[in-house]
Amino acid sequence: MKYKVLNTSQDIRESIYRLMIRNKIRKVELADRMELSYPSILNKIENPGSFKVSELLNLCNILNVDINELLIKY
Repeated sequence: MKYKVLNTSQDIRESIYRLMIRNKIRKVELADRMELSYPSILNKIENPGSFKVSELLNLCNILNVDINELLIKY
């Protein structure tokens, strides 16, 4: 199996947006479900390195995805 580790913020950001579209979740709903303010979720999506591990795990749970799918490109 070939895969590429997503090592850029842009790759991770695009992956988050793709998963949000697939799950029909808007940013405002994501912020609410993660118990973050709307500006905070916007900042975290723009700068994925600012997510805490617990927040990433919560994000994956909300988006119905394994963390590997979020961070690895197959």
